[in-house]
Amino acid sequence: MKIKSRALLGVLNSLVVFVIRMIFKTTRLEFVGDSLDRCPFADTGSERYLYSVWHDSVIPPLFCNVEHNSVALISQHRDADTIEAMLKAARMGAIRGSTTRGGASAMKKLMTSAEGKHVVITPDGPRGPHHQMKPGIVFLASHSGRSIIPNAFAASRCWKFQGSWTSIWIPKPFATVYYLVGNPIHVPEDISREEMREYTDLVQDKMEELEQELEQLLTGPVQERSTVPFRKAA
Repeated sequence: MKIKSRALLGVLNSLVVFVIRMIFKTTRLEFVGDSLDRCPFADTGSERYLYSVWHDSVIPPLFCNVEHNSVALISQHRDADTIEAMLKAARMGAIRGSTTRGGASAMKKLMTSAEGKHVVITPDGPRGPHHQMKPGIVFLASHSGRSIIPNAFAASRCWKFQGSWTSIWIPKPFATVYYLVGNPIHVPEDISREEMREYTDLVQDKMEELEQELEQLLTGPVQERSTVPFRKAA
């Protein structure tokens, strides 16, 4: 059943955000390896990046820390209203737009809105398929001069809520959230369609590698986990 009343939808969004914030107040954030040096919370100097996060892991980046130096690119569709409410609660900016519509002029407008900020993008959203990279983030990297940084999140314990094409997971109270950040991937300007596909496949491969590394971390011995604790999530 779809909720047509914007007022009611706003109330429900606020309730969802409140519950998630309360959960994240109990969680512990751990950076895997040297990920803390490349995450959106780190001091990257004047360098700004495009952070790639799978759609099902979109919740942890919003609530792991309140000091965001980033904005998120979200759909213009009404379905993204809840995500925008979460972004505001997490003190993180939102840009309503698309990496696939409007061509280079639209990309320029998006990056002007994100000047001085990192941009977080879900490359398999907003309609899927699940964990299938779309070329939009590569197109944006090519036209903006920003490198792409793959990201992966996992939790020691979580709930999964199944949607129409993917699930969204939220850590359970007092769980540990693990954050793994890959190395920057630079995309040259004016690349061909074939090169676009090659870079899209490259980012896909790197995202999958991070997911596999986190899966091995969660299933391996606790004492062998090389992680750096961060301050308690907001």
